[in-house]
Amino acid sequence: AGTITSNADTLFNSTRQVVLGTPEGDVTLVEFFDYNCGYCKRSLADMQRLIKNDDKLRVVLKEFPVLGPESVEAARVAVALNLTEPELYEEFHDKLLSGRGQANAARARAVAMEVGADGDALDKAINDPEVVATIEEVYGLANGLGLTGTPSYVVGNEVVFGAVGYDQLKKRIDDFRQCGSTSC
Repeated sequence: AGTITSNADTLFNSTRQVVLGTPEGDVTLVEFFDYNCGYCKRSLADMQRLIKNDDKLRVVLKEFPVLGPESVEAARVAVALNLTEPELYEEFHDKLLSGRGQANAARARAVAMEVGADGDALDKAINDPEVVATIEEVYGLANGLGLTGTPSYVVGNEVVFGAVGYDQLKKRIDDFRQCGSTSC
């Protein structure tokens, strides 16, 4: 929990992250994910269900491309989209993560166009130094927290490794809300 505390500002409030659910929520769930991670794909429904069923939950997404160059390419497109048209990110994220096949630059860009992105703005933003800085920031956080794979989560004062499922995440969120710890 020490690393969570010392990195809390970047972990929970970085200007470089995506916030879904209720931005002023009373509990924050942070997910580190990779668009090519099979477990992340399977966990997408859990995340959507948590957001839908808990109007006090704030979800923070961290692009953590660990599964090769294609993952990095897809993450760069996602970060660029969040820079240029953040209102399109959630739909883009859900579509790319739930899609079949390898996520890479071409596929991520195609999905961005499907959800209505401005192609010129997106292409320009992909080369913005802020895109690389965003991904580097996440690598630094993940390294500090000892994360090596995806999905990984942070709920309150606990790091949760792996796709633990809806019930496990919900219990930790509820406990944290109730007593300030993920196990009351």
